Amino acid sequence: MIVAAGPLVLAAAACVSFAFRKRLTLVGPFSLLAIAIAFVLVGLTAPDSTGSLLDLELRLGALGRLAALVMLATLFVLVLYVVAEEPAYNFFPTALAVGATALGVVTLTAALAICGVLVLGLLVPVGSFTFQVQRNRSVEAATRHFAFVALGGCMGIAALALAASLPKDQPATTFVLLAVILVIAFALLLAAIPFHTHAALLAGEVPTAALGLYFGVLVPATFVAFAEILTLSGLLPEIAQVVKVQDLLHGIGLVSALGGAFLASGAPDLRRLVVYSVISNLGASLVGIGTLSGPGIIGALAGVLVTGACATQQLLAAGTLERRAGAERPSAAHAPLAALAFVIGGFGMIGAPPLVGFPGRFFIELIAYQFSPTTGTVLVLATLLLLVGQLRAVILLFGTTPTTWKAEPRPVAGVIGAVIFAALLAGGLQPEGFLEPIASFADEFLKAMRPL
Repeated sequence: MIVAAGPLVLAAAACVSFAFRKRLTLVGPFSLLAIAIAFVLVGLTAPDSTGSLLDLELRLGALGRLAALVMLATLFVLVLYVVAEEPAYNFFPTALAVGATALGVVTLTAALAICGVLVLGLLVPVGSFTFQVQRNRSVEAATRHFAFVALGGCMGIAALALAASLPKDQPATTFVLLAVILVIAFALLLAAIPFHTHAALLAGEVPTAALGLYFGVLVPATFVAFAEILTLSGLLPEIAQVVKVQDLLHGIGLVSALGGAFLASGAPDLRRLVVYSVISNLGASLVGIGTLSGPGIIGALAGVLVTGACATQQLLAAGTLERRAGAERPSAAHAPLAALAFVIGGFGMIGAPPLVGFPGRFFIELIAYQFSPTTGTVLVLATLLLLVGQLRAVILLFGTTPTTWKAEPRPVAGVIGAVIFAALLAGGLQPEGFLEPIASFADEFLKAMRPL
């Protein structure tokens, strides 16, 4: 039962916080406490612990435990930021519900159940977006987001249901078609190019804390769910035998990696730079999964988890810079600590050493070169374009030297950025604890691909 304790705590807390959501002095600390309790419960749960809930089998594997801890830590800093910097009563129940569904995704063992809970989690923030009508045009953003998630979710659930119900003596092409539909479904859910238009709209119209909730927690949860569903669905042997499915994964991944990097290199504002960088890194991770190799899988999952943390760091810093600047252009003169947090978050986003994001990017690009020199070259080019985009942000923020440097009165984004950077640096200096759980899952993935 301890495996289900974390999701149950957050789900119950979400219901309670919704009832008291307008009492900000109570609901904020209550949400932080609930997330901290869930974090401790997950941390105390031994890897590969099992349980059941509502006749659903649960298992917290090594990857699931790692992903849960990373996502809960990200969720904690997001709620802390909203409490201290940007009060929004509707954010707290939304964040807790997202945390509950994210934990459900990493503990469930049935592919259909994982997909269903994931879709629910992706749709939860829609309500939070639409509450901001007076501040932005978020109704359109919420509508597009709902449409893309609903379409991808329906395709994914249908493909998994058919794969589970069809007799195994079906022609191989039938399962290949289901695998193709599943890949396209998750490309929609991950906002991979060319299915990224709703993400671009969200970047401009949604508060940065809500963007952090989506790109910092839900997107990594979606990618982890994709890897787990591939492992559990029984479609991996067919995917491994048919080159065209791998080509589809590589095609979507390369287009997203290079296209997202191009968009990031010319992004008109800080928000879009972060969002397009996330899309580019997701594309590179799809290429890593598409190699169907141990290093590729390890690099893909490690890169996605680090990308979520860095995206949160940069989005919160961007939000602070925007508010401090008002009608002016954001710059370090208005909030130097937030600007510094944005810049050092960019190091993690591009996988710079010695941060923990470097091993994942190195594994992906190394195996991509072994798979195809063209594929490897495209991924390196995407990294260089992301570097250009991050350098443009540095020039934007620090291009003019103010007469006096004055730190912001409440450096919440700066402190959060320093904490995340310290965690990434510590992970880079001692990467074994971060990479070993992912390597354990990679072994499961490869065994499912080549069953005895």
